[in-house]
Amino acid sequence: MANGINRNLCENGISQTCQGQFVYECVFLYGSLQFCGHIEEYFIGRTADLLVYVVQPRVGAHTNLLRRYCKGVLIAERPLRSSQNIFLYYLLWYLNHVRELLRFCPKGRTALMFGGHPVVFLGMPLFKMFRPLVYAYWIGDYFPSTHPVIRIYERVKKWCHDRVTYAFYLSDAINRVMNGSVVNTPARRTVMWGLKPFPAAPVAPLSPFRLLFVGLIRPGQGLESLFDFMKDHDDYRLSLIGVGQPAYVSELQALLRQMDIGDRVFFPNRFYSEVELLSEARKCHVGIALYDTGSDNFTHYADPGKVKAYAEMHLPVVMTRISDIVPFVEKFKSGEVIDRSTEIGDALERIRGDYGRYQAGVYRFVEHFHFVRYYGEAFKVLEEVWK
Repeated sequence: MANGINRNLCENGISQTCQGQFVYECVFLYGSLQFCGHIEEYFIGRTADLLVYVVQPRVGAHTNLLRRYCKGVLIAERPLRSSQNIFLYYLLWYLNHVRELLRFCPKGRTALMFGGHPVVFLGMPLFKMFRPLVYAYWIGDYFPSTHPVIRIYERVKKWCHDRVTYAFYLSDAINRVMNGSVVNTPARRTVMWGLKPFPAAPVAPLSPFRLLFVGLIRPGQGLESLFDFMKDHDDYRLSLIGVGQPAYVSELQALLRQMDIGDRVFFPNRFYSEVELLSEARKCHVGIALYDTGSDNFTHYADPGKVKAYAEMHLPVVMTRISDIVPFVEKFKSGEVIDRSTEIGDALERIRGDYGRYQAGVYRFVEHFHFVRYYGEAFKVLEEVWK
């Protein structure tokens, strides 16, 4: 694989190829190494010439990634410089963005710029004067905070949103904030995370009944109520996969000892790789996704990745009534939605008592959001960019 990117590799035969499988000709896409609804995989399989810019979280790696795909094949990948310093982080991100955008999109060649952060759209009017660029903004968050920095960030998002050709929203709640009401047109509509299920495996015996919690371990997630339920129900086990602040982890470990359920709770206090997590999930029966329902929690506006990840691993979910994914969980009967964490015991007993029905609900849920069909319909309007 080349370290650099040969910009001429994909420029011949694009139009002919796009008459078949590759319905998008030239796309500059922002991707992620985290769960991101398989959006990169979707565009890889449908774009003749694709450039993917993966921006890593500031607290992690010091490099970002640039990937070039030609007709579904990765032809080059190379690192781009980044920094943990907040000012250098955004400056390097933007400078690299501008350089690669101008390189990837020569004059006379229409390209779609598809991103989800305001940085992607800074300078948009200027670039459109020199390149035939079309912009699409997939907005995946909204922060209901009164902090001045957050308010400025949200105003910038709105300014960008009002000036792009295409806008998509990860939830109806974000859609409503951006437009005043929920709009549903081909060029402006809600598009949630798509799903790609892992291969199915035989269901583990229902006794003991195993629960899975994945994510950051922090207060407000109902773990204490879950422990309290398990104290009086010996046939339940819990795999608690994630990390937390040392003080809170110590508090939970002390609570497990006090309740004498430590031998039934697997708590390694670290994140798992995808392979490790799938192996653990196949021992489990239900995913737990409890959230703080306070009005300042941005999850009200999100499509929680945790709920979708459990579905991909074929697990029914017990979740708090928060976010626009709730009606789909209830519609397809893919889990139980509770209003208070103290209701978790009754919800688990209902799922255990009719497990086959909830499994069938998970199957329907996954089919509805399967990324190939779901994105194919949602993003069909983007095909008109090259017509």
